[in-house]
Amino acid sequence: MTMHPDLFAALAAPFEPHEVKVRSQSGRQLHYITARTVMNRLDDVLGPENWWDEYVPGEHSVLCKLTIRLPDGSLLTKADAGGYAGMADSGDDDKSGYSDGFKRAAVKFGVARYLYRDGVPGFVQERTAAAAVPATPAQAEPEPAPAQAAASPVIPRNGNSAGNPPRTGKALFAWTKDQEQRYQVGLLKYLNQWAKLQEFPGRMVDWDGDQVSLAYHEAVRKLQSVQSAPQENYEEALSN
Repeated sequence: MTMHPDLFAALAAPFEPHEVKVRSQSGRQLHYITARTVMNRLDDVLGPENWWDEYVPGEHSVLCKLTIRLPDGSLLTKADAGGYAGMADSGDDDKSGYSDGFKRAAVKFGVARYLYRDGVPGFVQERTAAAAVPATPAQAEPEPAPAQAAASPVIPRNGNSAGNPPRTGKALFAWTKDQEQRYQVGLLKYLNQWAKLQEFPGRMVDWDGDQVSLAYHEAVRKLQSVQSAPQENYEEALSN
């Protein structure tokens, strides 16, 4: 078990839909992010001064050694190799190998690993779900005045009546409809639009476990992102 679960959960968190690119390869649609998007994630989570990369070029690939500084001051390095794309311009081809190696090394820290359809680490799922649960009474802040309480959207407490995130498309659909009825927001429409960008099956009930997990995390993240929006702008913020 990691000593820094919050840090690695932040590194492995799903990206915004507009940050994920799609390309066709051998008749398949592949999702990916750019090296600059990875750099932004490392900067945001670690700070620009707390990570660096080294490269060892080879004839057919480039080895990237990616090092991060942990909160306790210790260093952690992971490495992976990236292949050259075979571009006509030798300079561009070299860049492709360096970029591929960098992204592959970052995947070992959890960055964008979910795009490989292998799911996300368990502690990432746990912390995303935990973020939706309000503080215990001992930790909770004083309740706002009634007018303020009415103006603040409420984040869903859990995935279902058992206190766990939904595991199937049918359960996710029921959970989403429940949130819509409780908080008067167009969450189902937003999730369907988001899922279309991810090229999920057209019907939510046909989504597999990984897709359900990603969609639930996206729903919670989106609701949290508009938590501070005024009530009259809440629906507009949710649709953006």
